[in-house]
Amino acid sequence: MSIFEGAAPDKLKMHLASDWHDKPTPERIWIVQDWIPALRATLLTGDGGTGKSLLAQQLATCIALGRPFMGIQTRQQRALYLTCEDDLAELHRRQKFICASMGVPLSALGDNLLVSSRIGETDNALLRYGYDGIVDDGALLTSIREQAAKQCIFFVVLDNISHLFEGNENDRHQVATFCAALDRLAMDIGGSVLFIGHPPKSGAQFSGSTAWENQVRSRLFLERPDNDSPDLRELQRSKSNYASAGDSMKMFWQNWAFVSGADGGENWFEAMNNTAAATKDNTLFLQLLAIREGQGRAISGRNTARNYAPREFAKMPQAKGVKIDRFERAMERLFTTNQIEEVETKSATDRHAYRRLAACGPDAGQLFNRPANAPQTGSNPCGPAIAGQTAGQLNGSEKQVAESGLEAGQNDAGQMRASSGYREGGGTPLKGGSPPPPLPDDSDLDDEVYS
Repeated sequence: MSIFEGAAPDKLKMHLASDWHDKPTPERIWIVQDWIPALRATLLTGDGGTGKSLLAQQLATCIALGRPFMGIQTRQQRALYLTCEDDLAELHRRQKFICASMGVPLSALGDNLLVSSRIGETDNALLRYGYDGIVDDGALLTSIREQAAKQCIFFVVLDNISHLFEGNENDRHQVATFCAALDRLAMDIGGSVLFIGHPPKSGAQFSGSTAWENQVRSRLFLERPDNDSPDLRELQRSKSNYASAGDSMKMFWQNWAFVSGADGGENWFEAMNNTAAATKDNTLFLQLLAIREGQGRAISGRNTARNYAPREFAKMPQAKGVKIDRFERAMERLFTTNQIEEVETKSATDRHAYRRLAACGPDAGQLFNRPANAPQTGSNPCGPAIAGQTAGQLNGSEKQVAESGLEAGQNDAGQMRASSGYREGGGTPLKGGSPPPPLPDDSDLDDEVYS
């Protein structure tokens, strides 16, 4: 409960931490597991020419498809890649090679990835800094927010700061205001924002004021490791308030796209996204698992079991010649990305429980990034509620807007929260199909605690 019931908007709102005593702790939501948090803006910096724009567009592609990025689980969302430096022809060429590296046609993206080129536009400032100290939203920021609501966009890439920030990068206040505005944008859209920074000055990972480092809760840095292959890149998690900092992933520039370079060796982790074959094997494994589940024939993930999944699958006519070793690698990938699990089952005629392999949730293999207990439908034209853990189930009533019980920007046990996710006049999804699912709605949280 709020201490100031019915307080004026300019009053400080405070909450009793003790009210959380018997409430479930909200789970942190990630767009890219442990790398890009939801409801926050993440800053990507790096040396000039390392491929930050390519990396960002490829990342947006993985999120639009719900595919892992360099072996890291992503949450499928409709994505927007906005650039001020490349024209549409360049984006087209880049997208062709990105999709080829993932083994999918461009048509597989459906209406889940949008691109926008602002090259040649003279008014790209997201904020306007007046001489009187007043800061106003620029027309572009307003347009992004409105289009995200209308088109159900939950992941936005902004490329890059040099065009979008018209302030003084050495002015801590202006930098802090800009970063706060992007955090607000992430919360307003109920998703996440990735913005690309200047090439760093000598000896640093960002340009200008240290406010860039201090204001963001998540910052990534892309570099070429010294004395290594010119095609090798390393992405560092330089700062994260929500996961361990200092982790990194290696990747190679290959055929105009990035492929995983984990450990530089031939192991299953590298194969996870290195080739189209890995993705194909993952899909085939899930298809065969669904067939066995439909037949009521249990399958096991333990190699000592008589019904060991990779061995049984290799015998099936639908296996298309795939051998046990490939199914084993696919199974490990699917376990790692939480698409499959071992569950305990007890039949009606047998008192003894047994463990079997099962897909995680009704959409496993398609929207595998969604938790098994996450709702799959909702009354919102953009899907179920967007912002992390929301207060109430949206059940098609007319009270979604006014009675969600949440205010944008409230800090909820370490998780930044947005509104309930319903956007008044939210618009119609783009032609061609429904949008990917937004962030899950945990309906068991109490409105009153966070009001």
